[in-house]
Amino acid sequence: MSNLRKYGILVTLIVIAFLFQSCLVSRCKRPQIMGYIYDESTNTPIVNCKVGESLTNAMGYFNLKEMRYSQFTFVGYEAPPLHVNEVIYKDGYEKKSIDLHNPFGGGMRKGAVHNADTIYLKKTAIPVLN
Repeated sequence: MSNLRKYGILVTLIVIAFLFQSCLVSRCKRPQIMGYIYDESTNTPIVNCKVGESLTNAMGYFNLKEMRYSQFTFVGYEAPPLHVNEVIYKDGYEKKSIDLHNPFGGGMRKGAVHNADTIYLKKTAIPVLN
C-alpha cells in the first residue's frame, strides 16, 4: 500500500471522527416568561398591558412562550450567552422591561421557565390643560 493511500485513509478517518463529534442542538433564545403586571399606587391588575408580544388578561397575568433555535456545534463547546429584553408598555404608565442575562443560558433545556412574579408600573403625570 502506498504512502499516499495510507494518508488518504487517515485523513478520511479523521474527517469522519470530526463529523461524528458535531451535531445540531436546540438553543434557548428566550425561556417561557410569566408573571403579573399591577398598578403601583392602587395595587390592582393592569388589563391589556403589552408585555413583549403578549397582552395581560383581567387578572394582569401575562405569558410569553419559549423561543428556541437550532445551532450546529461541536461536542464540548459552551452554550452561548442568553440576553432577553422584553418591553412592558401601557398608555398612561412608565415603560419598564424584563431583562434577563445568563452567560450560558442558551444551553437551557427545552421547557425552561422564568417566573417574573409581580411587576409594578407607575402612572405617568398627566399634563393639566388650561
